[in-house]
Amino acid sequence: MNGGWALRVVSVAVLVLVVHLGIAPDLRFAGVAAELPIGLALAAGLTGGVERGAIFGFVFGFVVDLFLFTPIGLSALIFGVGGWIAGHVFMDRLEESPLLSAVAIGAGTAIGLLAFVVLGLALGEASLREAPIGRIIVISSFINAIVAFALMWLAHWMWAVDPLGGRGRLGAGRNFGL
Repeated sequence: MNGGWALRVVSVAVLVLVVHLGIAPDLRFAGVAAELPIGLALAAGLTGGVERGAIFGFVFGFVVDLFLFTPIGLSALIFGVGGWIAGHVFMDRLEESPLLSAVAIGAGTAIGLLAFVVLGLALGEASLREAPIGRIIVISSFINAIVAFALMWLAHWMWAVDPLGGRGRLGAGRNFGL
């Protein structure tokens, strides 16, 4: 694996995780913080395809799980499946349109958070019953749709160098200012 490629992936993941854990909780909209990690997993799938989206989503979700008080592996499962589905959307070249990417990331966030809640409740996570889930899903999805431009830019940059040593899909990101 090309070291530059791995460094980009780790850099973006750490940046988003630090922003999500350190800054986003203080920047609430209607009492709800952004869910940036799932947005990045979706953007990774939209820009990198099925395999990259699924693998990145799973590994990144597992790292996110280390900071949550929910069952370990729940975020990994949701992010991995979300990245995989977003990768299938990538095959339809949806990621070339900033507006459609924002809609895909917003909708994917809503579906992912709903799946997180349903699976978490099925696994006995009682704290999920106490939160205003509907409001959190709607507002977080809206926030992720707004920041989708930045998430897509980061994901394009993250995948810009192919692990096989060739140039990645940098040209496809022209609509995102790359």
